[in-house]
Amino acid sequence: MTTMAEAIRSYVESVGSKVTSEQIKTAITAKHPKQWQPTTLQAHLYACVVNNPKSYVHHPFAKRFLYRNADGTFELYSEERHGPNEWAPSEGDDEATGVGELVETSISLERDIEDHLISNLEVIEKGLKLVGRQVKIDVGRIDILAEDETKTRVVIEVKVGEAKDSAVGQIARYLGWYAHSEGKAPRGILIAAEFPEGVRYAATTIPNLTLLAYKINFSFERTTI
Repeated sequence: MTTMAEAIRSYVESVGSKVTSEQIKTAITAKHPKQWQPTTLQAHLYACVVNNPKSYVHHPFAKRFLYRNADGTFELYSEERHGPNEWAPSEGDDEATGVGELVETSISLERDIEDHLISNLEVIEKGLKLVGRQVKIDVGRIDILAEDETKTRVVIEVKVGEAKDSAVGQIARYLGWYAHSEGKAPRGILIAAEFPEGVRYAATTIPNLTLLAYKINFSFERTTI
Protein backbone atom coordinates (compact mmCIF):
# COMPACT_ATOMS: atom_id res chain seq x y z
CA MET A 1 0.00 0.00 0.00
CA THR A 2 1.20 3.51 -0.84
CA THR A 3 2.07 5.62 2.18
CA MET A 4 1.09 9.27 2.34
CA ALA A 5 4.73 10.33 2.16
CA GLU A 6 5.12 8.32 -1.06
CA ALA A 7 1.92 9.80 -2.48
CA ILE A 8 3.07 13.36 -1.73
CA ARG A 9 6.51 12.75 -3.20
CA SER A 10 5.06 11.16 -6.33
CA TYR A 11 2.74 14.11 -6.94
CA VAL A 12 5.34 16.83 -6.38
CA GLU A 13 7.80 14.93 -8.57
CA SER A 14 5.22 14.60 -11.37
CA VAL A 15 4.53 18.36 -11.34
CA GLY A 16 8.22 19.21 -11.48
CA SER A 17 7.76 22.72 -10.08
CA LYS A 18 6.61 24.57 -6.97
CA VAL A 19 3.21 23.57 -5.59
CA THR A 20 1.03 24.92 -2.80
CA SER A 21 -0.31 22.92 0.13
CA GLU A 22 -3.80 23.29 -1.35
CA GLN A 23 -2.65 21.78 -4.67
CA ILE A 24 -1.08 18.86 -2.82
CA LYS A 25 -4.24 18.37 -0.77
CA THR A 26 -6.46 18.41 -3.87
CA ALA A 27 -4.27 15.97 -5.76
CA ILE A 28 -3.90 13.51 -2.88
CA THR A 29 -7.63 13.60 -2.10
CA ALA A 30 -8.51 12.99 -5.75
CA LYS A 31 -6.09 10.07 -6.22
CA HIS A 32 -6.59 8.51 -2.78
CA PRO A 33 -10.16 9.41 -1.74
CA LYS A 34 -11.02 8.90 1.94
CA GLN A 35 -7.72 7.10 2.61
CA TRP A 36 -6.27 9.66 5.03
CA GLN A 37 -7.55 12.38 7.33
CA PRO A 38 -6.75 16.06 6.50
CA THR A 39 -4.79 16.32 9.76
CA THR A 40 -2.54 13.49 8.58
CA LEU A 41 -1.68 15.43 5.44
CA GLN A 42 -0.99 18.57 7.47
CA ALA A 43 1.35 16.61 9.73
CA HIS A 44 3.26 15.24 6.72
CA LEU A 45 3.69 18.71 5.22
CA TYR A 46 5.34 19.64 8.51
CA ALA A 47 7.40 16.49 9.07
CA CYS A 48 8.69 15.84 5.55
CA VAL A 49 10.27 19.26 5.05
CA VAL A 50 14.07 19.21 5.01
CA ASN A 51 14.46 22.87 6.01
CA ASN A 52 12.16 22.66 9.05
CA PRO A 53 14.52 22.20 12.04
CA LYS A 54 11.72 21.43 14.49
CA SER A 55 10.46 18.48 12.44
CA TYR A 56 13.65 16.59 13.31
CA VAL A 57 12.67 16.84 16.98
CA HIS A 58 8.92 16.25 16.68
CA HIS A 59 9.13 13.62 13.91
CA PRO A 60 12.60 12.02 14.15
CA PHE A 61 11.79 9.06 11.87
CA ALA A 62 9.99 10.91 9.07
CA LYS A 63 11.28 10.78 5.51
CA ARG A 64 12.35 14.30 4.56
CA PHE A 65 12.23 15.15 0.86
CA LEU A 66 10.34 18.45 0.58
CA TYR A 67 11.82 21.94 0.55
CA ARG A 68 9.57 24.76 1.71
CA ASN A 69 10.13 28.08 -0.02
CA ALA A 70 9.76 31.51 1.59
CA ASP A 71 6.40 31.98 -0.15
CA GLY A 72 5.02 28.82 1.46
CA THR A 73 5.18 26.64 -1.65
CA PHE A 74 6.85 23.22 -1.76
CA GLU A 75 9.21 21.44 -4.14
CA LEU A 76 11.45 18.40 -3.99
CA TYR A 77 14.64 19.06 -2.07
CA SER A 78 17.84 19.10 -4.12
CA GLU A 79 21.22 19.60 -2.48
CA GLU A 80 22.53 21.08 -5.70
CA ARG A 81 19.73 23.65 -5.88
CA HIS A 82 19.04 24.32 -2.21
CA GLY A 83 22.42 23.66 -0.66
CA PRO A 84 23.55 21.02 1.85
CA ASN A 85 21.17 19.99 4.60
CA GLU A 86 22.21 22.34 7.39
CA TRP A 87 18.88 22.11 9.22
CA ALA A 88 19.23 18.62 10.70
CA PRO A 89 20.53 18.57 14.30
CA SER A 90 24.09 17.44 14.83
CA GLU A 91 24.66 14.03 16.35
CA GLY A 92 24.19 14.18 20.11
CA ASP A 93 21.97 17.26 20.06
CA ASP A 94 19.24 17.14 22.69
CA GLU A 95 15.66 18.28 22.35
CA ALA A 96 14.97 21.94 22.91
CA THR A 97 15.69 22.96 26.48
CA GLY A 98 15.96 26.30 28.18
CA VAL A 99 13.68 29.31 28.04
CA GLY A 100 14.91 30.64 24.69
CA GLU A 101 14.40 27.37 22.88
CA LEU A 102 11.03 26.78 24.52
CA VAL A 103 9.88 30.20 23.33
CA GLU A 104 11.08 29.37 19.82
CA THR A 105 9.13 26.11 19.93
CA SER A 106 5.97 27.94 21.04
CA ILE A 107 6.33 30.43 18.20
CA SER A 108 6.82 27.57 15.75
CA LEU A 109 3.69 25.80 17.05
CA GLU A 110 1.68 29.02 16.85
CA ARG A 111 2.71 29.41 13.22
CA ASP A 112 1.76 25.79 12.53
CA ILE A 113 -1.70 26.38 14.02
CA GLU A 114 -2.03 29.54 11.93
CA ASP A 115 -1.02 27.61 8.82
CA HIS A 116 -3.71 25.03 9.49
CA LEU A 117 -6.41 27.62 10.23
CA ILE A 118 -5.62 29.66 7.13
CA SER A 119 -5.98 26.55 4.97
CA ASN A 120 -9.16 25.51 6.80
CA LEU A 121 -11.01 28.67 7.83
CA GLU A 122 -14.30 26.75 7.63
CA VAL A 123 -13.35 24.90 10.82
CA ILE A 124 -13.65 28.25 12.62
CA GLU A 125 -16.80 29.44 10.92
CA LYS A 126 -18.57 28.67 7.68
CA GLY A 127 -18.20 31.40 5.07
CA LEU A 128 -15.02 33.01 6.43
CA LYS A 129 -12.68 34.37 3.76
CA LEU A 130 -9.02 35.21 4.30
CA VAL A 131 -8.05 38.88 4.00
CA GLY A 132 -4.48 38.63 5.24
CA ARG A 133 -2.00 37.08 7.64
CA GLN A 134 0.22 38.98 10.08
CA VAL A 135 -1.54 42.18 9.04
CA LYS A 136 0.26 45.25 10.39
CA ILE A 137 -1.90 48.11 11.66
CA ASP A 138 -1.07 51.20 13.74
CA VAL A 139 -1.53 49.40 17.06
CA GLY A 140 0.02 46.03 16.36
CA ARG A 141 0.09 43.01 14.06
CA ILE A 142 -2.96 40.77 13.60
CA ASP A 143 -2.42 37.02 13.29
CA ILE A 144 -5.26 36.40 10.83
CA LEU A 145 -7.66 38.92 9.32
CA ALA A 146 -10.78 37.49 7.70
CA GLU A 147 -14.19 38.54 6.45
CA ASP A 148 -17.50 36.79 7.21
CA GLU A 149 -20.54 36.26 5.01
CA THR A 150 -21.89 39.71 5.93
CA LYS A 151 -18.61 41.37 4.81
CA THR A 152 -17.76 42.17 8.45
CA ARG A 153 -14.07 42.09 9.34
CA VAL A 154 -13.07 39.29 11.69
CA VAL A 155 -9.88 39.68 13.74
CA ILE A 156 -8.45 36.28 14.73
CA GLU A 157 -5.69 35.93 17.32
CA VAL A 158 -3.97 32.62 18.09
CA LYS A 159 -2.27 31.80 21.39
CA VAL A 160 -0.38 28.62 22.24
CA GLY A 161 -1.50 27.02 25.47
CA GLU A 162 -3.47 29.00 28.05
CA ALA A 163 -4.78 32.45 27.12
CA LYS A 164 -3.61 35.28 29.37
CA ASP A 165 -5.41 38.48 30.36
CA SER A 166 -3.07 40.32 27.99
CA ALA A 167 -4.50 38.39 25.03
CA VAL A 168 -7.96 39.86 25.70
CA GLY A 169 -6.47 43.35 25.93
CA GLN A 170 -4.53 42.79 22.72
CA ILE A 171 -7.51 41.75 20.61
CA ALA A 172 -9.63 44.51 22.19
CA ARG A 173 -7.02 47.02 20.98
CA TYR A 174 -7.28 45.72 17.43
CA LEU A 175 -11.08 45.72 17.48
CA GLY A 176 -11.14 49.27 18.80
CA TRP A 177 -8.72 50.46 16.14
CA TYR A 178 -10.83 49.06 13.30
CA ALA A 179 -14.06 50.41 14.79
CA HIS A 180 -12.49 53.88 14.99
CA SER A 181 -10.70 53.89 11.62
CA GLU A 182 -13.46 52.28 9.55
CA GLY A 183 -16.55 53.36 11.45
CA LYS A 184 -17.85 49.80 11.64
CA ALA A 185 -17.36 47.44 14.56
CA PRO A 186 -15.51 44.26 13.59
CA ARG A 187 -15.78 40.86 15.25
CA GLY A 188 -13.04 39.12 17.17
CA ILE A 189 -12.11 35.47 17.66
CA LEU A 190 -9.50 34.50 20.25
CA ILE A 191 -8.14 30.97 19.87
CA ALA A 192 -6.17 29.18 22.58
CA ALA A 193 -5.89 25.75 24.22
CA GLU A 194 -7.45 26.94 27.48
CA PHE A 195 -9.28 29.96 28.90
CA PRO A 196 -9.00 30.49 32.67
CA GLU A 197 -12.10 31.74 34.45
CA GLY A 198 -10.73 35.27 34.80
CA VAL A 199 -10.03 35.52 31.08
CA ARG A 200 -13.54 34.32 30.26
CA TYR A 201 -15.03 36.99 32.53
CA ALA A 202 -12.88 39.67 30.88
CA ALA A 203 -13.99 38.53 27.42
CA THR A 204 -17.68 39.02 28.29
CA THR A 205 -17.10 42.79 28.44
CA ILE A 206 -16.06 42.95 24.78
CA PRO A 207 -18.93 42.88 22.28
CA ASN A 208 -18.60 40.48 19.34
CA LEU A 209 -15.66 38.57 20.85
CA THR A 210 -15.75 34.77 20.62
CA LEU A 211 -13.43 32.39 22.46
CA LEU A 212 -12.48 29.13 20.74
CA ALA A 213 -10.42 26.36 22.34
CA TYR A 214 -8.31 24.23 19.99
CA LYS A 215 -7.41 20.59 20.47
CA ILE A 216 -4.38 18.92 18.90
CA ASN A 217 -5.22 15.44 17.66
CA PHE A 218 -2.61 12.80 16.81
CA SER A 219 -3.24 10.34 13.98
CA PHE A 220 -1.45 7.06 13.36
CA GLU A 221 -0.83 4.90 10.32
CA ARG A 222 -0.04 1.19 10.43
CA THR A 223 3.27 0.44 8.78
CA THR A 224 4.81 -2.82 7.60
CA ILE A 225 8.35 -4.00 7.00
